[in-house]
Amino acid sequence: LESNDRIPYVRKYGNTDDGEEVLFNLWKDADHPKGLWRKTMMSSYKTDEPDWTTVLDIDALAEKDGISWVWKGSTALPRSRDPLSNDGQRITRSLLSLSRGGSDATHVKEFDFLTGDFVEENPFNLPEAKSRVRYKSRDVLTVGTDFGPESLTDSGYPRTVREWVRGTKLEDAPIVFEGEKADVSIGTYCDDQRRNHGAIYEVRYRTLTFYTSKTWARKIEYEHLLAPNDPLREGVEEPGDFVELDVQDDASVDFLGKMMIVSLRSDWEPIEGKIFKAGSLVYADADTFIAKGKESCDYKILFEPTDRTAFETYTITKNYFILNVMDNVKSRLVFYKIDGEGSFLSLIGKDEDAQIRDNSASAIDSVETDMFWFMTSSYTEPSSLCLADASKVETGEAPSSSEFKQPYVLEKIKYLPPQYDASDLVVDQRFATS
Repeated sequence: LESNDRIPYVRKYGNTDDGEEVLFNLWKDADHPKGLWRKTMMSSYKTDEPDWTTVLDIDALAEKDGISWVWKGSTALPRSRDPLSNDGQRITRSLLSLSRGGSDATHVKEFDFLTGDFVEENPFNLPEAKSRVRYKSRDVLTVGTDFGPESLTDSGYPRTVREWVRGTKLEDAPIVFEGEKADVSIGTYCDDQRRNHGAIYEVRYRTLTFYTSKTWARKIEYEHLLAPNDPLREGVEEPGDFVELDVQDDASVDFLGKMMIVSLRSDWEPIEGKIFKAGSLVYADADTFIAKGKESCDYKILFEPTDRTAFETYTITKNYFILNVMDNVKSRLVFYKIDGEGSFLSLIGKDEDAQIRDNSASAIDSVETDMFWFMTSSYTEPSSLCLADASKVETGEAPSSSEFKQPYVLEKIKYLPPQYDASDLVVDQRFATS
């Protein structure tokens, strides 16, 4: 876990004022067992020895505070909702979650990237609890935290969500949503699909069990993300009521452009006589589903499983939807283009042959680019991280190197050293009759 041979996986945090992509990584080693939260530029990350800048030294912070802090993650302020983002370029703030000794409960501290330190004036800080926090806008936070026994579910997670406006007392923040004591947890988030010609969807959910939930959604305008007394809200009508999404409790939903994508764990019959199989991925017009109900929608199938295929995950770039499919226990990527100004998906290509390996695709920045991280490992090849471009599938270009079979792979960025000589080994798949 402390080997320097590890791949330093990164997450993009916007761009510099000069347009360079900023990549963040949490790195632990023998000298920094709690971790360094650090950053570098994409151009530097591609080199063998990236130039890292420490943003926060968790070990130093623990020593300063006298608390054995353990990093639990960060939640950035979306650039599209930040007036200080330099026209959507930079991320200026983030909520950091730190726990004492690694417990489930965390302290939330707001960090300012412009000053390189924690926010001092009216920060969004929360005491230790199993909190759920998200930025609604720069000065509005949705908060689920511990306000006493009745504010928690039987599982110990928040049962209520409040909207906290910067500069006001947390305990005075109004409750905007609440679940049942028997729920596992509840929460809210805003899904901004304006980049794909869609709307901003405000979503609320109740997690009933590990595999089931109920979800509500409504369309809102940008002004509804702001504080109630913000001058930009003057004259703007209040949004409509939330509508419960009429899908099965074990289904999950996602928004993309003007579409609502439904992932099924069990068979679903939204329209009489029209049944979608468990394991399918289907989509319909989001506004029609919310306003008129499931019976009024025209559904399209993105993926339908067979006895030997199943979809695992998907990722979304600026213009493409990438599906990761297991085919006879082998991995294959399938590519769709977001067409019709965000209203439908068109199949443009897929891996010619499924591979006996583990692979995954992760969009680098779904707002700005079609580049994605392509991560692979197999029985004979150590883990590697490649830079890939989904648009290469549509243009039909040849692979950039004889080293790569897939046209979308541009270059290998990072990789682990081999642990044994696999040059004379071949991996094959056979089937047995039982």
